[in-house]
Amino acid sequence: MRNHLLLFAAAGTLMLSGCTKPVNKNTTEKNTSAVSASEKSPETLKLEFSGTDAFTIKNARLKVSLYGMDEKLADAPATLITEQEYEQKSIPFTINLPIPENAESKINPKPAGPAKYYVTISWDSDGNGKADQKGDIFIDYDKKFPNVKLNNETQKIYLKVLK
Repeated sequence: MRNHLLLFAAAGTLMLSGCTKPVNKNTTEKNTSAVSASEKSPETLKLEFSGTDAFTIKNARLKVSLYGMDEKLADAPATLITEQEYEQKSIPFTINLPIPENAESKINPKPAGPAKYYVTISWDSDGNGKADQKGDIFIDYDKKFPNVKLNNETQKIYLKVLK
């Protein structure tokens, strides 16, 4: 038992000693410039909407909204950055949501750290005159929350029919 304890302590010491490696300053500077270049937001956000339900679309008009917030402030409300209306008659579909170049500066209160973004939709897909009601197509929050990154990658958003 004592040998196992000594072996465990030696292994832990070796693991911790690997954490004290000095950092090469030139490598850090290169990484910092790469991060600041990628922080520049693209002109559009490419969103791919898909789902597994049997979708019936009677009203093709939907509204997609982009919200931003400081990810370190849990109880601060999100700020609407932009919203756009689209017409879609089938699922899956892909859209390009225009993003203002000063998206982060629109967030109130101003983010102290990194900003977090997410999208929402409002869609009266069953055509009864009321959006986001039973029978309408909605974001499937159970599958994945619609957080997005303002980069050039296609972001997946999952949909379902509200029941």
